[in-house]
This record gives sequence, C-alpha cells and structure tokens, in this order.
Amino acid sequence: MGVFTAGVLTLAMAALNTGNNALYLLLALALGAFVASGVLSRHTLGHLEVTARVRGETFAAAPVRLQLTLTNSSRWLPAFGVTCRLQGAPGQVVAPLVPPGRVAELVLPTVFRRRGEHPLPPVCLEVRMPLPFFIKSVRVSQPGRVLVYPRRVSSAAGRWGGRGDRQWEDGKRIGSGRGGEVELLREFHSGDDRRDIHWKQTARQQRLIVMERRDPRDPARFLVLDRQLPRRDDIQLLDRFEDLVSEVSSVALRRLAHGDSVGLVVGGAVIPPGRGGVQVRSILRTLALVEAVGPGADPLPQAFVREGVYRLVESP
Repeated sequence: MGVFTAGVLTLAMAALNTGNNALYLLLALALGAFVASGVLSRHTLGHLEVTARVRGETFAAAPVRLQLTLTNSSRWLPAFGVTCRLQGAPGQVVAPLVPPGRVAELVLPTVFRRRGEHPLPPVCLEVRMPLPFFIKSVRVSQPGRVLVYPRRVSSAAGRWGGRGDRQWEDGKRIGSGRGGEVELLREFHSGDDRRDIHWKQTARQQRLIVMERRDPRDPARFLVLDRQLPRRDDIQLLDRFEDLVSEVSSVALRRLAHGDSVGLVVGGAVIPPGRGGVQVRSILRTLALVEAVGPGADPLPQAFVREGVYRLVESP
C-alpha cells in the first residue's frame, strides 16, 4: 500500500511540473486501477458464501482439518485470490479460481488449544486482487459447535479402580450362561460360534447378530477421576487437573484400542465397562466436558474411593 501511494504521488507531482501527457495517462491508469480493484474485490466478497465443518475427531493441541465449502454466487465474475482464515484460531488457505455459480471445497488445517465444546470460529475471507496492495475482508460467522477431546499423552500410565465389582459390568445384566455374561451385541463374523447368535436381534435387524461374552475371570476395570480440587480457584491446580484429564483419556483410548473393556468414574457419574466405538465416544465426551469442582461438591461412590484414583492433593 505504501509503495502504491508513493508511486501515485510521484506521478502526480511529475505530471504537474512537466505537463507530460504520458505521465497524466500513467496517473489516470494508476487511479483507475485503484477504483477497479475496490469495485471488483467488493463484488467478489459480496457474492461469496463459506461454511465450515470439522473432519474427523478433534483432540486438544493436535492438528485438525476443517472442511470449507466456498460458493461463488456471482453470475458473471469468477472469484480468485481469496484467502480463508479463522478468527481467533491459527490456519489459512488460499482458494483456487472459483468460476461463477460454482463451489470449491477446501481443507483448512488448524488447532484447538483446549478441550471442551466450542463454537466454530468465524471464517474471514480476504481478497487482494487485482491489486495486491489492498486487502478487503469480510467476517462470516459459522453455526454449530465442535467438541474437542482432551489432549493425548503418550506417556500416560494406567491406574485401575473398582476391580471385581460386577454390578457395574454392563449397566444392566442382560443374561449369563456359556462363557460368561453378555457384554455387547455385534454382527456375526466368520468363525463365530453359532450358539452365540441372538435370535431376537437377528430377526429384528434381518442380519445375524451374535452375543459377545466377557470372560468371568476378567474383572471389571474402571478409570476413576476425582474432580474435586482442594481449591477451585487455584490456577496451578486447574492446569494440573487438565493434565490429569488428558492422562485418563489417553489411557482409556490406548486400552480400548487393544480391545480391553474399560469403564469410567467421574465424580458421582459411572460409565459401565464396555468396548467399541460407542464406548470410546462416551468416555471421550464425558472427559471433554468434565469440570473441576471444590471439596465435597461431587464425591466419588464409596466403591471407588480407595485404590487407583486419579486425584489431585495439596502439595505439602
């Protein structure tokens, strides 16, 4: 912008002092380009729409990709030189040429720093063309929210509580018999024992459904998080609590990925042990939304207060 302004002023002074028609022509071209740039960029921004959505699962402090859909509603002018950036979050992407009435799909990498449920950040559209000296921008708010799971920690160590407490095995006991209690229902795979077919669900879903049973010698395993802090307003304790939540989440992910049955206790809330994608999402959602409380606000059930508890205590 400074170079363009200095050039125009220099042309104007030279044209006035010399009366050279060529200099007048160059000055007119420069000013005309300035006006054309403003008109074209305003037209482009006025006919652009953008929507953003999250691709895949989102973990705190980990790269995530947002899918941007950029629509050019102009009937006669293409959109080019458009930069899409997030307001309040890192990341930007430059859109290719978007013809009139067409749509472009873009991938914008970004990072969400903290876990929890957050509104999608607004997308800022910037146009620098046809003159790159000037930037015009518009802010487009995005509907919807994104659930950010706790940060993943590779060195997290597992602590297990509530071993052998069978009353929490599956929320409700749906049967027992050969091979132990039923833990989940799933689609029949080659090699499964046909004696495990669940006939009612098979008839209902019109496909073979089998009962997967837990070895009765395999104890119920819980990750237990005490969300009570000695002081609720202590910034250092709150930061340590975030580390604790990340540790619990990472252990749960690792064990579930290995096919283990994992339950979760957070304060007075209990998620019975289970496996599979539904259990993963249930545990991650609970840990993404958990908040620290003060002493006595949300005590653990008595069955889980002794061993294997993730808990913060006051430093001596």
